[in-house]
Amino acid sequence: MQVELTFSNYKILRFAFSFALLVAFSIFAGTAGLTSNTQILAAIILFIYTTISFITIFISRITVFDTILDVSFISAFIFTDFNKLKYFSILYLFPLFFSGFKFSNFYGYVVTFIAIAEYFSLFIFYKEYDQTGFLNFLLNAVAFIFITAAGIKLKQQIEKQQRYIKKLEEEKRVSEVYKRLYRISAELAHEIRNPLASIKAAAELIAEGNPNPKLLKMIKEESERLNKLLSDFLLLSRPKESEKVVVNVKDILLRIKELYGKGKNIILNVSDNPRLVISEKSFESAVSNIVKNAVEWSREKVVISVYTMNDKLFIEVEDDGKGIDEEDKEKIFEPFFTKSSTGTGLGLAIAKRVVIENGGNIFVEDSSLGGAKFVLTFPLGRENESNNSR
Repeated sequence: MQVELTFSNYKILRFAFSFALLVAFSIFAGTAGLTSNTQILAAIILFIYTTISFITIFISRITVFDTILDVSFISAFIFTDFNKLKYFSILYLFPLFFSGFKFSNFYGYVVTFIAIAEYFSLFIFYKEYDQTGFLNFLLNAVAFIFITAAGIKLKQQIEKQQRYIKKLEEEKRVSEVYKRLYRISAELAHEIRNPLASIKAAAELIAEGNPNPKLLKMIKEESERLNKLLSDFLLLSRPKESEKVVVNVKDILLRIKELYGKGKNIILNVSDNPRLVISEKSFESAVSNIVKNAVEWSREKVVISVYTMNDKLFIEVEDDGKGIDEEDKEKIFEPFFTKSSTGTGLGLAIAKRVVIENGGNIFVEDSSLGGAKFVLTFPLGRENESNNSR
Protein backbone atom coordinates (compact mmCIF):
# COMPACT_ATOMS: atom_id res chain seq x y z
CA MET A 1 0.00 0.00 0.00
CA GLN A 2 1.02 3.58 -0.63
CA VAL A 3 0.68 4.51 3.05
CA GLU A 4 3.00 1.70 4.15
CA LEU A 5 5.47 2.63 1.40
CA THR A 6 5.54 6.21 2.69
CA PHE A 7 6.24 5.12 6.25
CA SER A 8 8.87 2.64 5.08
CA ASN A 9 10.80 5.69 3.81
CA TYR A 10 10.43 7.41 7.16
CA LYS A 11 14.19 7.64 7.75
CA ILE A 12 14.82 9.21 4.36
CA LEU A 13 12.01 11.70 4.90
CA ARG A 14 13.36 12.51 8.37
CA PHE A 15 16.82 13.22 7.01
CA ALA A 16 15.42 15.40 4.21
CA PHE A 17 13.31 17.36 6.69
CA SER A 18 16.10 17.79 9.26
CA PHE A 19 18.52 18.94 6.55
CA ALA A 20 15.97 21.42 5.17
CA LEU A 21 15.28 22.71 8.70
CA LEU A 22 19.00 23.12 9.34
CA VAL A 23 19.45 25.12 6.13
CA ALA A 24 16.35 27.24 6.79
CA PHE A 25 17.38 27.93 10.39
CA SER A 26 20.89 28.93 9.32
CA ILE A 27 19.42 31.46 6.88
CA PHE A 28 16.53 32.91 8.89
CA ALA A 29 17.71 32.48 12.51
CA GLY A 30 18.74 36.13 12.65
CA THR A 31 15.17 37.30 12.06
CA ALA A 32 13.81 35.26 15.00
CA GLY A 33 15.37 37.53 17.62
CA LEU A 34 17.61 34.82 19.06
CA THR A 35 20.90 35.63 20.73
CA SER A 36 24.06 34.57 18.92
CA ASN A 37 24.82 31.91 21.55
CA THR A 38 21.30 30.50 21.21
CA GLN A 39 21.62 30.44 17.42
CA ILE A 40 24.90 28.56 17.62
CA LEU A 41 23.55 26.03 20.15
CA ALA A 42 20.36 25.44 18.16
CA ALA A 43 22.37 25.07 14.94
CA ILE A 44 24.68 22.52 16.60
CA ILE A 45 21.67 20.49 17.82
CA LEU A 46 20.14 20.55 14.34
CA PHE A 47 23.46 19.58 12.77
CA ILE A 48 23.87 16.59 15.13
CA TYR A 49 20.26 15.56 14.48
CA THR A 50 20.76 15.78 10.70
CA THR A 51 23.99 13.76 10.91
CA ILE A 52 22.39 11.02 13.01
CA SER A 53 19.36 10.99 10.69
CA PHE A 54 21.68 10.42 7.74
CA ILE A 55 23.57 7.59 9.47
CA THR A 56 20.38 5.78 10.51
CA ILE A 57 19.26 5.62 6.86
CA PHE A 58 21.69 2.73 6.42
CA ILE A 59 20.15 0.82 9.35
CA SER A 60 17.21 -0.93 7.72
CA ARG A 61 15.23 -1.68 10.86
CA ILE A 62 12.99 1.01 12.34
CA THR A 63 12.53 0.78 16.12
CA VAL A 64 10.72 2.75 18.78
CA PHE A 65 14.06 4.38 19.65
CA ASP A 66 13.96 6.21 16.32
CA THR A 67 10.84 8.11 17.37
CA ILE A 68 12.22 8.68 20.89
CA LEU A 69 15.32 10.14 19.22
CA ASP A 70 13.13 12.50 17.18
CA VAL A 71 11.15 13.61 20.22
CA SER A 72 14.32 14.22 22.27
CA PHE A 73 16.00 16.29 19.57
CA ILE A 74 12.86 18.40 19.10
CA SER A 75 12.79 19.03 22.87
CA ALA A 76 16.50 19.92 22.87
CA PHE A 77 16.00 22.34 19.97
CA ILE A 78 13.07 24.09 21.68
CA PHE A 79 15.00 24.13 24.97
CA THR A 80 17.60 26.56 23.52
CA ASP A 81 15.00 29.35 23.72
CA PHE A 82 11.57 28.18 24.81
CA ASN A 83 9.88 31.53 24.47
CA LYS A 84 10.98 32.02 20.86
CA LEU A 85 10.93 28.41 19.67
CA LYS A 86 7.98 26.86 21.52
CA TYR A 87 5.88 27.09 18.36
CA PHE A 88 8.12 24.38 16.92
CA SER A 89 6.22 22.00 19.23
CA ILE A 90 4.15 21.15 16.14
CA LEU A 91 7.12 19.03 15.04
CA TYR A 92 6.28 16.55 17.81
CA LEU A 93 3.20 15.49 15.86
CA PHE A 94 5.12 13.73 13.09
CA PRO A 95 7.08 11.18 15.17
CA LEU A 96 4.09 10.68 17.48
CA PHE A 97 1.78 9.87 14.57
CA PHE A 98 4.37 7.50 13.13
CA SER A 99 4.92 5.71 16.45
CA GLY A 100 1.17 5.17 16.81
CA PHE A 101 0.97 3.81 13.28
CA LYS A 102 4.13 1.72 13.20
CA PHE A 103 4.41 0.19 16.66
CA SER A 104 2.07 -1.45 19.15
CA ASN A 105 -0.43 0.67 21.06
CA PHE A 106 1.67 0.38 24.20
CA TYR A 107 4.87 1.69 22.63
CA GLY A 108 2.93 4.36 20.76
CA TYR A 109 1.63 5.82 24.02
CA VAL A 110 5.03 5.36 25.71
CA VAL A 111 6.56 7.70 23.14
CA THR A 112 3.64 10.09 23.67
CA PHE A 113 4.22 10.08 27.45
CA ILE A 114 7.95 10.82 26.88
CA ALA A 115 7.05 13.74 24.61
CA ILE A 116 4.60 15.15 27.16
CA ALA A 117 7.12 14.71 29.99
CA GLU A 118 9.91 16.44 28.05
CA TYR A 119 7.64 19.28 26.98
CA PHE A 120 6.40 19.67 30.57
CA SER A 121 10.00 19.85 31.79
CA LEU A 122 10.52 22.83 29.49
CA PHE A 123 7.65 24.64 31.19
CA ILE A 124 9.16 23.88 34.60
CA PHE A 125 12.64 25.01 33.53
CA TYR A 126 11.39 28.28 32.04
CA LYS A 127 8.86 28.76 34.87
CA GLU A 128 5.82 29.09 32.62
CA TYR A 129 3.43 28.81 35.54
CA ASP A 130 0.82 31.38 34.45
CA GLN A 131 -2.60 30.54 33.07
CA THR A 132 -1.52 31.02 29.45
CA GLY A 133 1.49 28.77 29.87
CA PHE A 134 -0.58 26.04 31.50
CA LEU A 135 -3.21 26.25 28.73
CA ASN A 136 -0.44 26.02 26.13
CA PHE A 137 0.93 22.89 27.75
CA LEU A 138 -2.53 21.33 28.14
CA LEU A 139 -3.46 21.91 24.48
CA ASN A 140 -0.16 20.46 23.31
CA ALA A 141 -0.53 17.40 25.57
CA VAL A 142 -4.05 16.77 24.24
CA ALA A 143 -2.78 17.19 20.67
CA PHE A 144 0.02 14.68 21.32
CA ILE A 145 -2.46 12.09 22.60
CA PHE A 146 -4.92 12.66 19.76
CA ILE A 147 -2.29 12.44 17.00
CA THR A 148 -0.99 9.16 18.47
CA ALA A 149 -4.54 7.83 18.64
CA ALA A 150 -5.01 8.87 14.99
CA GLY A 151 -1.94 6.86 13.99
CA ILE A 152 -3.21 3.83 15.90
CA LYS A 153 -6.66 4.18 14.34
CA LEU A 154 -5.19 4.37 10.83
CA LYS A 155 -3.09 1.27 11.52
CA GLN A 156 -6.16 -0.62 12.72
CA GLN A 157 -8.15 0.43 9.66
CA ILE A 158 -5.38 -0.71 7.32
CA GLU A 159 -4.99 -4.03 9.15
CA LYS A 160 -8.75 -4.55 8.96
CA GLN A 161 -8.70 -3.79 5.24
CA GLN A 162 -5.79 -6.19 4.71
CA ARG A 163 -7.63 -8.96 6.59
CA TYR A 164 -10.69 -8.33 4.43
CA ILE A 165 -8.63 -8.46 1.22
CA LYS A 166 -6.93 -11.66 2.41
CA LYS A 167 -10.33 -13.16 3.16
CA LEU A 168 -11.59 -12.25 -0.32
CA GLU A 169 -8.48 -13.79 -1.89
CA GLU A 170 -8.98 -16.98 0.12
CA GLU A 171 -12.65 -17.14 -0.88
CA LYS A 172 -11.64 -16.63 -4.50
CA ARG A 173 -9.05 -19.41 -4.24
CA VAL A 174 -11.60 -21.80 -2.71
CA SER A 175 -14.10 -20.82 -5.40
CA GLU A 176 -11.54 -21.61 -8.11
CA VAL A 177 -10.84 -24.99 -6.49
CA TYR A 178 -14.56 -25.84 -6.50
CA LYS A 179 -14.95 -24.68 -10.10
CA ARG A 180 -12.04 -26.88 -11.13
CA LEU A 181 -13.46 -29.80 -9.13
CA TYR A 182 -16.87 -29.40 -10.81
CA ARG A 183 -15.22 -29.27 -14.24
CA ILE A 184 -13.09 -32.35 -13.55
CA SER A 185 -16.14 -34.22 -12.23
CA ALA A 186 -18.12 -33.34 -15.36
CA GLU A 187 -15.29 -34.41 -17.64
CA LEU A 188 -14.79 -37.65 -15.72
CA ALA A 189 -18.50 -38.42 -16.01
CA HIS A 190 -18.33 -37.71 -19.76
CA GLU A 191 -15.26 -39.95 -20.19
CA ILE A 192 -16.97 -42.79 -18.29
CA ARG A 193 -20.31 -42.42 -20.10
CA ASN A 194 -18.85 -43.05 -23.58
CA PRO A 195 -17.34 -46.52 -22.94
CA LEU A 196 -20.34 -47.47 -20.78
CA ALA A 197 -22.68 -46.57 -23.66
CA SER A 198 -20.65 -48.74 -26.03
CA ILE A 199 -20.61 -51.64 -23.55
CA LYS A 200 -24.39 -51.30 -22.99
CA ALA A 201 -25.15 -51.26 -26.70
CA ALA A 202 -22.94 -54.28 -27.35
CA ALA A 203 -24.47 -56.17 -24.41
CA GLU A 204 -27.99 -55.48 -25.70
CA LEU A 205 -27.11 -56.82 -29.13
CA ILE A 206 -25.61 -59.96 -27.60
CA ALA A 207 -28.71 -60.37 -25.42
CA GLU A 208 -30.83 -60.32 -28.59
CA GLY A 209 -28.99 -63.40 -29.81
CA ASN A 210 -26.22 -61.79 -31.84
CA PRO A 211 -22.96 -63.10 -30.31
CA ASN A 212 -20.75 -61.28 -32.80
CA PRO A 213 -17.02 -61.62 -31.93
CA LYS A 214 -16.61 -57.92 -32.79
CA LEU A 215 -19.11 -57.01 -30.08
CA LEU A 216 -17.24 -59.11 -27.54
CA LYS A 217 -14.00 -57.46 -28.61
CA MET A 218 -15.63 -54.02 -28.23
CA ILE A 219 -16.77 -54.87 -24.69
CA LYS A 220 -13.28 -56.03 -23.80
CA GLU A 221 -11.57 -52.91 -25.27
CA GLU A 222 -14.02 -50.46 -23.74
CA SER A 223 -13.75 -52.21 -20.37
CA GLU A 224 -9.97 -51.95 -20.54
CA ARG A 225 -10.24 -48.30 -21.52
CA LEU A 226 -12.58 -47.65 -18.62
CA ASN A 227 -10.29 -49.47 -16.20
CA LYS A 228 -7.28 -47.46 -17.46
CA LEU A 229 -9.20 -44.21 -17.05
CA LEU A 230 -10.22 -44.99 -13.48
CA SER A 231 -6.73 -46.22 -12.59
CA ASP A 232 -5.16 -43.02 -13.90
CA PHE A 233 -7.72 -40.91 -12.08
CA LEU A 234 -7.08 -42.73 -8.80
CA LEU A 235 -3.33 -42.30 -9.30
CA LEU A 236 -3.85 -38.58 -9.87
CA SER A 237 -6.18 -38.04 -6.92
CA ARG A 238 -4.52 -40.39 -4.44
CA PRO A 239 -1.10 -41.63 -5.59
CA LYS A 240 0.13 -44.84 -4.00
CA GLU A 241 2.74 -44.35 -1.31
CA SER A 242 5.72 -46.31 -2.55
CA GLU A 243 9.04 -46.69 -0.84
CA LYS A 244 11.76 -44.48 -2.23
CA VAL A 245 14.75 -46.34 -3.57
CA VAL A 246 17.86 -45.52 -5.58
CA VAL A 247 16.80 -45.86 -9.22
CA ASN A 248 19.02 -46.03 -12.26
CA VAL A 249 17.61 -43.30 -14.51
CA LYS A 250 19.27 -44.65 -17.66
CA ASP A 251 17.84 -48.15 -17.19
CA ILE A 252 14.31 -46.81 -16.81
CA LEU A 253 14.64 -44.61 -19.87
CA LEU A 254 15.94 -47.56 -21.91
CA ARG A 255 12.82 -49.53 -20.95
CA ILE A 256 10.60 -46.61 -21.92
CA LYS A 257 12.47 -46.22 -25.23
CA GLU A 258 11.92 -49.90 -26.03
CA LEU A 259 8.24 -49.62 -25.12
CA TYR A 260 7.44 -46.62 -27.33
CA GLY A 261 10.22 -46.79 -29.92
CA LYS A 262 8.38 -48.93 -32.46
CA GLY A 263 7.85 -46.89 -35.61
CA LYS A 264 9.52 -43.76 -34.21
CA ASN A 265 13.16 -42.77 -33.90
CA ILE A 266 13.80 -42.17 -30.19
CA ILE A 267 17.27 -40.79 -29.48
CA LEU A 268 18.48 -41.13 -25.89
CA ASN A 269 21.36 -38.96 -24.64
CA VAL A 270 22.37 -39.63 -21.03
CA SER A 271 25.35 -37.91 -19.39
CA ASP A 272 27.23 -40.01 -16.83
CA ASN A 273 25.10 -42.57 -15.02
CA PRO A 274 22.62 -40.54 -12.94
CA ARG A 275 20.70 -42.13 -10.09
CA LEU A 276 17.79 -40.73 -8.16
CA VAL A 277 16.21 -41.49 -4.79
CA ILE A 278 12.52 -41.77 -5.64
CA SER A 279 9.64 -44.22 -5.96
CA GLU A 280 10.60 -46.22 -9.06
CA LYS A 281 6.99 -46.77 -10.18
CA SER A 282 6.08 -43.11 -9.79
CA PHE A 283 9.20 -41.94 -11.61
CA GLU A 284 8.69 -44.37 -14.48
CA SER A 285 5.02 -43.42 -14.71
CA ALA A 286 5.83 -39.69 -14.90
CA VAL A 287 8.56 -39.99 -17.53
CA SER A 288 6.62 -42.62 -19.47
CA ASN A 289 3.63 -40.30 -19.80
CA ILE A 290 5.83 -37.48 -21.09
CA VAL A 291 7.60 -39.72 -23.63
CA LYS A 292 4.31 -41.28 -24.72
CA ASN A 293 2.87 -37.83 -25.36
CA ALA A 294 5.96 -36.84 -27.38
CA VAL A 295 5.79 -40.04 -29.47
CA GLU A 296 2.09 -39.51 -30.23
CA TRP A 297 2.62 -35.95 -31.50
CA SER A 298 5.99 -36.42 -33.21
CA ARG A 299 6.42 -36.93 -36.94
CA GLU A 300 9.51 -39.12 -36.88
CA LYS A 301 11.88 -38.22 -34.07
CA VAL A 302 11.88 -37.85 -30.28
CA VAL A 303 15.02 -36.80 -28.41
CA ILE A 304 15.47 -37.52 -24.67
CA SER A 305 18.37 -35.72 -22.99
CA VAL A 306 19.45 -36.37 -19.40
CA TYR A 307 22.08 -34.38 -17.51
CA THR A 308 22.85 -33.00 -14.05
CA MET A 309 23.53 -29.37 -13.17
CA ASN A 310 23.52 -27.37 -9.92
CA ASP A 311 22.46 -30.38 -7.79
CA LYS A 312 19.51 -31.11 -10.08
CA LEU A 313 18.68 -33.84 -12.54
CA PHE A 314 17.31 -32.55 -15.85
CA ILE A 315 15.27 -34.69 -18.24
CA GLU A 316 14.36 -33.03 -21.53
CA VAL A 317 11.92 -34.69 -23.92
CA GLU A 318 11.41 -32.99 -27.29
CA ASP A 319 9.76 -33.95 -30.55
CA ASP A 320 9.56 -32.78 -34.15
CA GLY A 321 5.77 -32.44 -34.18
CA LYS A 322 3.66 -29.34 -34.69
CA GLY A 323 4.25 -28.03 -31.16
CA ILE A 324 1.85 -26.61 -28.59
CA ASP A 325 -0.16 -23.43 -29.01
CA GLU A 326 0.85 -20.65 -26.65
CA GLU A 327 -2.59 -20.45 -25.03
CA ASP A 328 -2.53 -24.21 -24.35
CA LYS A 329 0.79 -24.20 -22.47
CA GLU A 330 -0.97 -23.02 -19.30
CA LYS A 331 -3.67 -25.72 -19.55
CA ILE A 332 -1.70 -28.71 -20.75
CA PHE A 333 -1.03 -30.08 -17.24
CA GLU A 334 -4.67 -29.78 -16.15
CA PRO A 335 -6.60 -33.05 -15.72
CA PHE A 336 -8.58 -34.15 -18.80
CA PHE A 337 -7.08 -31.48 -21.05
CA THR A 338 -6.24 -33.27 -24.29
CA LYS A 339 -6.41 -32.73 -28.02
CA SER A 340 -5.89 -36.40 -28.74
CA SER A 341 -8.81 -38.60 -29.71
CA THR A 342 -7.35 -41.59 -27.88
CA GLY A 343 -5.85 -40.18 -24.67
CA THR A 344 -7.59 -39.66 -21.35
CA GLY A 345 -5.98 -36.28 -20.66
CA LEU A 346 -4.57 -37.48 -17.34
CA GLY A 347 -1.01 -38.48 -18.31
CA LEU A 348 0.61 -35.04 -18.14
CA ALA A 349 -1.34 -34.17 -14.97
CA ILE A 350 0.00 -37.35 -13.33
CA ALA A 351 3.53 -36.54 -14.47
CA LYS A 352 3.31 -33.04 -12.99
CA ARG A 353 2.01 -34.34 -9.67
CA VAL A 354 4.82 -36.88 -9.35
CA VAL A 355 7.48 -34.28 -10.19
CA ILE A 356 6.08 -31.62 -7.83
CA GLU A 357 5.62 -34.07 -4.94
CA ASN A 358 9.28 -35.05 -5.25
CA GLY A 359 10.47 -31.45 -4.99
CA GLY A 360 11.01 -30.95 -8.71
CA ASN A 361 9.51 -28.86 -11.46
CA ILE A 362 8.11 -29.39 -14.94
CA PHE A 363 7.46 -26.98 -17.78
CA VAL A 364 7.03 -26.94 -21.53
CA GLU A 365 8.63 -24.75 -24.18
CA ASP A 366 9.24 -24.74 -27.92
CA SER A 367 11.78 -27.22 -29.26
CA SER A 368 14.46 -26.55 -31.84
CA LEU A 369 13.13 -29.67 -33.61
CA GLY A 370 9.92 -27.81 -34.35
CA GLY A 371 7.68 -29.42 -31.76
CA ALA A 372 7.41 -29.21 -27.96
CA LYS A 373 10.09 -29.67 -25.34
CA PHE A 374 9.15 -30.87 -21.86
CA VAL A 375 11.71 -30.21 -19.13
CA LEU A 376 11.57 -32.18 -15.87
CA THR A 377 13.85 -31.34 -12.95
CA PHE A 378 14.46 -33.37 -9.79
CA PRO A 379 16.64 -32.41 -6.81
CA LEU A 380 19.73 -34.53 -6.30
CA GLY A 381 20.73 -35.63 -2.80
CA ARG A 382 24.14 -36.69 -1.46
CA GLU A 383 23.45 -40.29 -2.38
CA ASN A 384 22.70 -39.27 -5.97
CA GLU A 385 25.91 -37.23 -6.17
CA SER A 386 28.02 -40.13 -4.90
CA ASN A 387 26.54 -42.43 -7.51
CA ASN A 388 27.32 -39.96 -10.27
CA SER A 389 30.92 -39.73 -9.21
CA ARG A 390 31.56 -43.45 -9.49
